[in-house]
Amino acid sequence: MVWRKNVFNYVEIISESYITVYLNELSPIKSKLIQLIASIQEIRDRKVPESSQLQRMTIEELKEMLFKKSSGIKVVVVFNHFERLTPSTARFWLSVSGHERIVFLGSVCGNFKKEAYGFYQAFEVVNQKVMKSEGSGSEMDITIPFILIVGAFVFICFLKVSLIGSVILISALWFAFLVIRTLLYLIR
Repeated sequence: MVWRKNVFNYVEIISESYITVYLNELSPIKSKLIQLIASIQEIRDRKVPESSQLQRMTIEELKEMLFKKSSGIKVVVVFNHFERLTPSTARFWLSVSGHERIVFLGSVCGNFKKEAYGFYQAFEVVNQKVMKSEGSGSEMDITIPFILIVGAFVFICFLKVSLIGSVILISALWFAFLVIRTLLYLIR
């Protein structure tokens, strides 16, 4: 995985050693699978099935055909825009990445959906120092501190309104606790 770079620039270098297929994006699945199978067939100088024949096949049949076509060779699938993957697309390509003869090289330019994290773990970020220095992954969850501040504010307001005795102090603490618990429940 490469951070914020167009991986098309690497296709020529990789194609010297491996069969390389460039797909700008990995969706829609079926058309990209057909393109991938056709590219492998052309590179291996074999008869390319007609696209109408491939269009009639299911995605699972195309996946099995891809595994058969890539036997005995190493195929590198190069793509951009990892962040645009949908959850179903990420799950499918994760199942394809499990094949020992198919390798993915991609680029990511921003935050991706959390459902695609399983597929993201199949990669190693090449320029990780640049990625961390530009701020990716340094986001902080501020919901708990925000809820604590709101709870403290409610406590102070409730205490200020009614300073009649120690019963009021306990009531204010209890009320602030209930507000914090309610906000935590609503957020999750």
